[in-house]
Amino acid sequence: MKIPIDLLVPNPSNPRVVTKPDLALVASVRAHGIIEPLVVRPLGDGRYEILAGERRYRAALEAGLTEVPVVVWEADDQEAFALAMAENTVRRDLDPLEVLEGVLEGLRRRGFSPEEAEELVRRATNTLRNRKKGGETQILEQVVAPLGVSPYTLINYSPLLKLPAEVRAALKGRGIPLKNLLKAARSPEIVRKLQERLEAWRKGEAPALRNLSPEESLAALFGALIRQGEKQKPRKPKPMTDVERLVWGLDELVRRMEARGALPKRFAELLLTALDEAEEWLLEENAREPPVPDEGLMRPLREKLTRIRKAARRAVEDEIENEEE
Repeated sequence: MKIPIDLLVPNPSNPRVVTKPDLALVASVRAHGIIEPLVVRPLGDGRYEILAGERRYRAALEAGLTEVPVVVWEADDQEAFALAMAENTVRRDLDPLEVLEGVLEGLRRRGFSPEEAEELVRRATNTLRNRKKGGETQILEQVVAPLGVSPYTLINYSPLLKLPAEVRAALKGRGIPLKNLLKAARSPEIVRKLQERLEAWRKGEAPALRNLSPEESLAALFGALIRQGEKQKPRKPKPMTDVERLVWGLDELVRRMEARGALPKRFAELLLTALDEAEEWLLEENAREPPVPDEGLMRPLREKLTRIRKAARRAVEDEIENEEE
């Protein structure tokens, strides 16, 4: 049967976070429609909850379909969650936070409170780490099985419980590498900044980045904080915004001209005039672009502008000295 797409709602218990449609799938849906029906259950108010096929649903929305084929199942909440988990059994590309949150949700549906679920994961993974087994590890094995991963995988994922639940919810499904997640979880400073920024955005005390939701903005901040830590290594910062690309290019030009000799006096004077009039505007414009308007992340840009100014001033002073001689 087919039903209007407006009557469908995503399953909030789906362990996989689907936020954007798959472009290849969208193209296929436009060309051929939905071939495999979605599995849904009635909610009792005329709407249907998606149990399997959310990627197809997102693609159908993007493709402009008004109705989609479905198979209707009568399922309670526990059965709906089991089906959503089972759909991911053959999909081994769940990211670490999707796996962890899927396990925690499975434990909550077994009657554990959020705090008890997290504590069980900690104790069970610690037991497995010591090559032992017990009642808690058996529960963990039962819950993790539908996700198609080993319970021993949770040994590597359990440190992510140091990230606040709200931060984990905002970051899951974004394909963030485990090493970066672990780095954040082991850094109280990063955890603090993430939580503070998310709370500020949601309270309206700080604007989210342009065209991004608070969750997407948090993901941008996460990446920036991880890269900020990496800048302590001997590596060259790369431009990430339009303003930075402009200044990086200008800095490279100045360096090349210096390598061939001194900067021409007139060019150096124009540089100084431009920086006097536009430097603050460049900094302000850069702060409006992703990843975040963070002073630590602005440092490489400020250093480039300072170096360009010094090179231009030095060229002007050297030329004046030559003329006086």
